[in-house]
Amino acid sequence: MTRHIIQHRKVKYDILTAVFYRHSFFPGHGYEGISIRVPAHTAESLLQHGLILKLRQDGFLLLYDAMPAGRSRTRDTLLQEKIRLDFDLVLNDELFYNYTQVAVSNLAGSLFYFSNAQQRAVPVALHKEEQVTAQDLRPLAELAETFFVKPFGRLELLLDEHLLPAYHISFSAKATRWCYFLVGKELRELARPAVIGTNGNGHFDMPVMISLPGNETVPVLISKNALPLAREPVQTFQLVDYSTLDTTRYKVVIAALPAPEIGRVSNAAAALYEQGNEYSEIFLY
Repeated sequence: MTRHIIQHRKVKYDILTAVFYRHSFFPGHGYEGISIRVPAHTAESLLQHGLILKLRQDGFLLLYDAMPAGRSRTRDTLLQEKIRLDFDLVLNDELFYNYTQVAVSNLAGSLFYFSNAQQRAVPVALHKEEQVTAQDLRPLAELAETFFVKPFGRLELLLDEHLLPAYHISFSAKATRWCYFLVGKELRELARPAVIGTNGNGHFDMPVMISLPGNETVPVLISKNALPLAREPVQTFQLVDYSTLDTTRYKVVIAALPAPEIGRVSNAAAALYEQGNEYSEIFLY
């Protein structure tokens, strides 16, 4: 009777590097609106060099086979091969541009280009400045390849001796001037309405009357400065009504005003808006 001896190769994968997505709209959390697509030439390189991807909701880990053919391989040994990997980034967040601070003048004809092989202000960032800006956009015409479906971005990783343990792609949230419209009948009848911080500080101008569609005139209070958008805003504002007899006394009408809804796009008070500012409109009933 012939005995067959089967030897199993020891498999060991270690982390080569990692890429994480961040967005200041979600402070303290990773950004989960991006996924990656692996081009055919990159898939071939991954297989050839014993590399695998471990996907996360907010990025991915790049692992390498530390025991190819049963022989030990160090990270430094692999990095001597100077491998270049390309990944396509896919945007899965349809509201991304509503709350992200980046000016894209030609969305159809450009994509974001991120790389660890270019000059960067922050070594662990894969973009030119501390946050993603319009400088990270590249016209499609400059790329050697054509895309059947244009990706949101292209990520290039050069695996050489300068490779860091982790990188990030970080977006910043828009800062807009918030506009509270007092639409409800009781709110329109307030004697001296104002929007102030919960600490009593004033951050909004006095109300201005604006005509809405249907010839309805309502007060609108606009923040003096741009305020950052966030899923959980740092500061809470309240609607108050100041006394007509004592200017230091007020009654709280709404203790915690809602922040702007990123899914709402309106321009009801355009006549009041100053050029160079972005505005977010909130309607109170």
